[in-house]
Amino acid sequence: MKCISLTTIIIPNILYTVFVGMLKPLMDWVMSFFEQHSMIDKFNKLWVMIPPYPGIPRLIKPSSQVKQWSNKEMKALRWEIVPAFAVTLLNPSASQRIHFTEALLCVKN
Repeated sequence: MKCISLTTIIIPNILYTVFVGMLKPLMDWVMSFFEQHSMIDKFNKLWVMIPPYPGIPRLIKPSSQVKQWSNKEMKALRWEIVPAFAVTLLNPSASQRIHFTEALLCVKN
């Protein structure tokens, strides 16, 4: 068919492919990780303290209070998850250091 090219046949929907398909499960894992290590309150406090930046929507609710992630919140999440995660894990004990380093590497990737 002359009207169809290979570059336009498959156009992934970024909302469902990246945001809902990857970031939502990542955020679920992050929340369970912090609950397991009793750091959920620290993460939530840091989450709402992130200052506004041009082009990135500001998230007002703590991450544990978000029941359904909107497209705007997912866009902000992709920029804010790594810094908030990293700062929450600062100054780990010797027994936590390896586990926290691996978790941060996972979230960064």
